[in-house]
Amino acid sequence: MAQIYSEQLDNKSFRLATVSLGTRPDTGKEVPSVTLATHPLGPEIKYNALSYTWGPPRNVEDPENSSVTILFNGQLCEVQPNLHDALLELQATCPETPIWIDALCINQSNQVERSAQVSVMNEIYGSAAHVVVWLGKATPELVAGVNAAERIGTESVPHTIRMLNTQTWDFGNTLSNMQEKYGIKPIDEEDAIGLATIFSCNYFVRIWIIQEVSLTDDVVILCNGNFTPFDCVCYTAGFLHYSGLYQQVYALVPPPKRGAYIRDDSYMFAAERIGLIRDWCKREKSEWAEVIKTLDFEAGLKDTQPKSSEMLLLRFLVTAISFKSTDPRDIIYGLVGIMKQTAARDGLAFSSDFEPDYSTGANDLFTVVAKRIIEMTDSLAYLGLVKDPSVRAAPGLPSWVPNFPPVQINNLCGANFRSMGVLNASKHVPHSSSQRVFSVDGTTLNVSALYLGKADKLGEIFMDLLRGRQKMNAGILLSMEQVYPYTGQSADEAFWRTLLWDTDLSYRPAKQIRLEAFQMAMAQVWIRPLSIILQDASSPEEGQALVLETIRNMSYLDKVSAEFPSSIFPSVNLLKSMLMNLNLIPKGEVHLSEEEQQMLVAPTSVHSMPPGNVLFATHVGHRLFLTDSGYLGMGYESVEVGDEVWIVRGCPTPLVLRREGESFSLIGESYVHGVMNGEAVGDDVKWEKIKIV
Repeated sequence: MAQIYSEQLDNKSFRLATVSLGTRPDTGKEVPSVTLATHPLGPEIKYNALSYTWGPPRNVEDPENSSVTILFNGQLCEVQPNLHDALLELQATCPETPIWIDALCINQSNQVERSAQVSVMNEIYGSAAHVVVWLGKATPELVAGVNAAERIGTESVPHTIRMLNTQTWDFGNTLSNMQEKYGIKPIDEEDAIGLATIFSCNYFVRIWIIQEVSLTDDVVILCNGNFTPFDCVCYTAGFLHYSGLYQQVYALVPPPKRGAYIRDDSYMFAAERIGLIRDWCKREKSEWAEVIKTLDFEAGLKDTQPKSSEMLLLRFLVTAISFKSTDPRDIIYGLVGIMKQTAARDGLAFSSDFEPDYSTGANDLFTVVAKRIIEMTDSLAYLGLVKDPSVRAAPGLPSWVPNFPPVQINNLCGANFRSMGVLNASKHVPHSSSQRVFSVDGTTLNVSALYLGKADKLGEIFMDLLRGRQKMNAGILLSMEQVYPYTGQSADEAFWRTLLWDTDLSYRPAKQIRLEAFQMAMAQVWIRPLSIILQDASSPEEGQALVLETIRNMSYLDKVSAEFPSSIFPSVNLLKSMLMNLNLIPKGEVHLSEEEQQMLVAPTSVHSMPPGNVLFATHVGHRLFLTDSGYLGMGYESVEVGDEVWIVRGCPTPLVLRREGESFSLIGESYVHGVMNGEAVGDDVKWEKIKIV
């Protein structure tokens, strides 16, 4: 490809592509033909910019699909099928307008040019007449999804703004009452399949997308020859999320079929976050300007911090958690354009440490970024973005430095409603003292910390929970005294509050969780794997026998019910009764308490958060632990017996640390019930100096 580019670009010029049809000289076949021309950087010329994914548009498609030939400056060149399809559509729809396409307009093999061009992405996308979003070749499902999003995204905005303003969620909704409650035509199966198709697009978790769609106002989706406002998709995602209707939308979708969709709502949440950043960048031009202030994207630090480019980067990284990039460094460099634009608008200095330089290794870049952010913010809140060691996969990287693996695991200080309050286990107030409470020495983080205890008992990981295994969790509760000593609450209340990080996703402490609903949600956790046992059996009789045998092995549930009758664990008889009602086991006599009988007939409350939703948000990637000192907490799945739990001065959440000789490695943040607001840090606290490497 190098011979295609006649000169090396700096940061003052860029190339634009003109797309037409040409004839291959070897086969005579008509193919897309791209011609490049170099221009000074600036708004003097009208052009569009393409926003797309290089690889397959959806995960259901073959990632090994072969490349396709185009004509590129008169030469035969191989590109990925998704770009080939986009070129064909661009040629048919708007051939007269030159377009900027990163893979073609930058010499990707020239490291110096690549760094220079990435550094001016804010100008390239910011000066484009339109940013054209390409989600893949038009299929009936994709077209239906875009049409549904255009309708729902337009009509739902006032309802989503209301929910954000009140920092609450709409509960107990059904698709059938959409017309009555929102004035929106109910979503049918065709709409649902279409929306699931859109929200299976890899586009929505690509890190570069955030700035590509946020640097200019006019962003449109090109699909089937038509242009649709990109905002409609983001607004639809937000509405489905806050109304709770997304679960029913996915329930309408039949089992996945090749080439259409996958059932993965995490991409929908990513689309929502992209939209929130986009509207945040619009500022006063956005009707969302005020309601966005109800969301905390700064790990609880906003009210204690002066504006800085480091705080901007923290905001974008908190929002972009779980986004993907082929080059790990692009998790940072892919945000530089939007940082520069925002910093310039706010009159902030932009650190040269963040300038794209592809000669810098990923570990060095992540370490420099971590050091800059924690020193500028005078806080260790950034350590909350460190993920479980099992997914970090970065040999040589200090354990306290986040490297942003693309996994959907929520953080305690992630993007939340501000009504949830701010965690501050160490009672640290940034910038309140002339003496910093931590320091960085090379790759070592020196901190002051308070020891809480060692992990002594562990609960199940989330996947075991889905398989109906909760013996370890139940064992933790059974080993506790009736009263949790650090809050004075009953042990069973402390237990369920710990499982949910004591939040209902609107408030902390949780206010909108009904215990009966939680018990039923936990019962459903067992029903699903028992149903699968029945389905997989060779005969109904064998299946029922296996289910009954499995239930007999759950005698620990009756021990919990006897010792903690108000716990979230269902009794064996309640499970049996639910299975009978579903015709999964033969009918029979089962004794239920009055409370259990009421639970089976009680309607779903429209005034409380479904606890299953919260449990999914908090438990994925995490597990319970009980320390030898009696503290109940939740940490990452890699927590082991013997790992130590510390409150670290300057960090809003307790940390799980693993001793390595004279120092420690960071396993990750944790929720520890009864210490999250500084309860363990008295006036006479004695901080201990430790090193994290």
